[in-house]
Amino acid sequence: MARTLAEVRRRHDGPELLVDRRTISMAVAAFRKSGAPEGFRGLKYVCHGASGYDQGWCLLSDSLLRQRLKSLVEAEADPRRRMKCFQSLLYSYWAFPFNAATTDAAGREGWSELRTWLKRQRVVLDRTAGRKPEWFAILSRHTNLLESSPCERYGEALLRGDASDLQEAMAGLAIPSGSWVSEEAVFAQMKSAVDRLDEVFKGFLPNLLSIATGKAEVVIQRTLQARCVALLVSRYSKCRDRPENMELREAAISAIGNPWLRRSAWDAVVVDAQGAPDGEAREMINSWLKRQLITDFFELLSADGAGVTRRLDYWLRFEPLIDDMWFALGANARARRTPSFEEFRARAKGRLLALDHTTADNDAFIMRIGEYVAVEFSAMGNAMYIFRWGELPEQLLAKLNSGIARTDVAIKDLKSGNVRHIHRDRAWMTWEQKFDREICPLFGKRPVQPPSGRRQAQRTDHGQTQAQPLTSRNWGAFSASQWQAFVETYRLAVSDRRIAGGALWVITSAALPQEVEAQLRAWGFRHKDLKGWWRD
Repeated sequence: MARTLAEVRRRHDGPELLVDRRTISMAVAAFRKSGAPEGFRGLKYVCHGASGYDQGWCLLSDSLLRQRLKSLVEAEADPRRRMKCFQSLLYSYWAFPFNAATTDAAGREGWSELRTWLKRQRVVLDRTAGRKPEWFAILSRHTNLLESSPCERYGEALLRGDASDLQEAMAGLAIPSGSWVSEEAVFAQMKSAVDRLDEVFKGFLPNLLSIATGKAEVVIQRTLQARCVALLVSRYSKCRDRPENMELREAAISAIGNPWLRRSAWDAVVVDAQGAPDGEAREMINSWLKRQLITDFFELLSADGAGVTRRLDYWLRFEPLIDDMWFALGANARARRTPSFEEFRARAKGRLLALDHTTADNDAFIMRIGEYVAVEFSAMGNAMYIFRWGELPEQLLAKLNSGIARTDVAIKDLKSGNVRHIHRDRAWMTWEQKFDREICPLFGKRPVQPPSGRRQAQRTDHGQTQAQPLTSRNWGAFSASQWQAFVETYRLAVSDRRIAGGALWVITSAALPQEVEAQLRAWGFRHKDLKGWWRD
């Protein structure tokens, strides 16, 4: 008798509805055609299948039919039958694919209307005389599920690792495991974390990223992944101290996309508290991505390798100035399938070209900085070339603007200009200093960090490197310490003959950088042709 009673309650008093899916589909199709269900059982089946999509159509997205359905339920005189229909519509509410990419706006509107109706009908049914099923009492304890922020209640507990409250609702109301409820509970957990102080939020971040990217036990829709990652990115960008987080960067690119190639899509998802595009978060990921791609080129592709970092260090300084970049890969790089190369190709998706008519080991790194383009090559012995963007060969310009993956570019088009720069030090100037002297005036700005690398880049409160207008350092009054630092910074050849009654010389027969000559004049040095600069 006990077993029999339990089975009766499971079938007739429990939250779970045991109905064949084909029967449900047939009932909904008939209702769509005629606007009238086949008896009470047909009405119950239509309620149960109201949220299902069939070839892009859903009953909830049809305003006339959903209103007709609700009116039929309200017209039921038998309270028990009305409760059964309410239960079936409640199931449709749980089962609606709210976060699916294929769900239309009309369906979401219908789902929202259904939520309002269920909230109102729950109160009506609660006042009805007679015994209520057990699941109805559980719904009364979780009325938040019928509100505009249905899962916010569970966020704090989930963040602490306590899922008991959510599990009571899921089990007691027979909410499907793939329901939006479990997904929105995940988002509520994220929202609870972003409300914490910086260091506390950062402590939760690794676990939250694992959940948001589908690496934890909870499997969530792609659209919700993007929402969760966007929330975490936006919050991290507001931290006072925000060192580069590789996991967050890769999650953002994977779930949302490349922020400089898909800016519109990015800005639609990553928004601030007011719902406006979060430019600070976008530029943070932009900066991280560009720095990683620059590093990939000079460590994975260039003949310098990871052991010689001069070119890498030089171009990392320009990251805030780089508007766009492309990578033209030679035959060797296109064929490599190591994990590092696969990750690089994934990060550079949309900006990969094929480099033709050159050796198999040669690759090109193309940077657009304002109205100029700089091109570096991976193979040894290649110069760096500078072009005006508008003066690039038409064929090359068309390929860079095409957005077509793997389009080929000929190396001659990347070397067709007369402005080339050799990576060769001089006695009194490194090639980095020479490059800065010649190319920074073209850009109108120079990086904050000098090419010698002896001074650290200035950073904003949020930790991003910023470019500054083209200016020279103020060395102040002449002194032994300032002179020594000046000489080391610009690697000057000097001769101090003052102890023998002579002069202090900067020995050079060539022109010095403009900022060097200006400072020498400020310190009272005078120029002598073919010998250099001197002062008593």
